[in-house]
Amino acid sequence: MDSDRTTGHITATQAKLARSHRVGDFLFFVQMITAVGFIGTQARLMLSTTEGISLTWLSFWGVFLLINLSLSARAHQLQPSRVTFQTVFTYATWTVVVLLCIGIYIWRNTNFWTPLDTWTTGLALCGIVATLMVAYHNKLTITDPIVRGYLGVFFKGVPQLTLAYNITMMGGAGISTFAIVTGHINICTRLGQVLMSLREARWDRNRLGSAISETANEGTWIVATIAWLMV
Repeated sequence: MDSDRTTGHITATQAKLARSHRVGDFLFFVQMITAVGFIGTQARLMLSTTEGISLTWLSFWGVFLLINLSLSARAHQLQPSRVTFQTVFTYATWTVVVLLCIGIYIWRNTNFWTPLDTWTTGLALCGIVATLMVAYHNKLTITDPIVRGYLGVFFKGVPQLTLAYNITMMGGAGISTFAIVTGHINICTRLGQVLMSLREARWDRNRLGSAISETANEGTWIVATIAWLMV
């Protein structure tokens, strides 16, 4: 009886793991497809117009991805799994995509730094300094995953809010429909990957830090989407 019970438990665990792998593989597949599609639509559109786009939006997006890449890489190092590897690869891929878009933007715009970029940088830095002050008060350093997660909020959230303002004032012709729609798909699938990895390791601080920043990412992208739909 004990042997049958043990065998049944092992079988159930294996089935649950297989389902988790299928879901993780699907989320990873979506990320890779949308990354390729983003290059083919958004990057190509930027070759003709960059209306509504700002350098700080792209640059801070790249920093945001690097922060989450470091968090996911650390999580994979501490407790490697199929899901954490896919998460690391996802952030690495999108970092390359965003760097390509930054290159196109600078190439297309002689005066690529605008007053909006100055305001965005100032607001983001205020949030970053406040985060570091709170962290110092709580005896945490910049290497703490939760601190880096909140830094990600200001590296991504603030630029997307000023992006919404820029779209409202200047128009959003430089942002493709594919970028808007897949922005939500990508954020939610990345958040799904992070939440799946959280289930594996419970409240691991690296995974929790990623979840904090990605939640803010989705919230502010909703604001940018509303602005884009209104112009």
